[in-house]
Amino acid sequence: MSLPMRILFIVGVFFTLPAYGQQAATSWILDRMQAHSPSSLHLLKSYDQLPTELVIERVNGIISTSKSIETFEFLETEDYNNALESMSTNIHEIGHAYGGLLHFAELMNCNCEQTIQFGDIQQGFYHSQTEEFWIEIKQEYIFPSQELAASIPYSLRTFRYDTYIEGTSSTQGGGVIGLLDEFNAYYLGSKYTFEMLPVYKELYGSDYLNQWVMHSASEMTAFFEFDFFIKEYLLFAKKNSPETYNYLKNSIAFTSAYQKIYSKYKQLIDNYSSKVEYERNFSTMDYSSEFMEEDFKKLQKKLESGTYSIIEIDFLK
Repeated sequence: MSLPMRILFIVGVFFTLPAYGQQAATSWILDRMQAHSPSSLHLLKSYDQLPTELVIERVNGIISTSKSIETFEFLETEDYNNALESMSTNIHEIGHAYGGLLHFAELMNCNCEQTIQFGDIQQGFYHSQTEEFWIEIKQEYIFPSQELAASIPYSLRTFRYDTYIEGTSSTQGGGVIGLLDEFNAYYLGSKYTFEMLPVYKELYGSDYLNQWVMHSASEMTAFFEFDFFIKEYLLFAKKNSPETYNYLKNSIAFTSAYQKIYSKYKQLIDNYSSKVEYERNFSTMDYSSEFMEEDFKKLQKKLESGTYSIIEIDFLK
């Protein structure tokens, strides 16, 4: 079976494609994800294969939930360019949606009586075909991210500050777990874009590097924003809510998840920076895009200032 036919077969098995006019762009991007970002494609397949309604049956009753979005909810299919670029957002959002259902999916099939503790926070994380996990954190120890507002100076209120520190996102009810979930989702989206560099070369020709960096910079900069937000949250807890700090410090589930996401995202940032410098040597056009957004420099300076050394010792070592 030839590669194009094999990919179309995979698409037919695992996905319900959009209307006919959109199939070309959808099939095209899935084909290239299979070749260059298979873990991203596997995330979409895994979410798509979950039932619309997830039901946990136990002797004491039934617990259920449902999918919140469609598999290609955020994919733009007007043309190949839009499909390539919007898939990053789609991966980010499916990362949230799939992670939010992981505990349900596992308990549906565990052949056990373990159930959902609705007073706690359950959060799942997808990383690859062989690594996905969920954690359970006691809600009583978690405070909303908006409590950090007074401790973050205006000069460090970055692009995503309003949404994730003072906004109404999951970082309020979920606090640092919500921040960790966003950290992971931005990692998934930026990993996809990093791995799709060959497709940028295919689609944009001599302008590939400029386009790739332009569409990578914001998500790569998100690493520094959420590194900063999470460390600020933990530092605030150490000073103002020691019971929260000690609980999270002694939670193997939290520290393990934090370490995994941090280390993988940081390695991705290092690989991205090296790749940009390497590709500059071969680009036939003048390179003009900054490889990070403007928030990067001030955040990097703060993160390297020693302010968070105790957080790094207690959580990331």
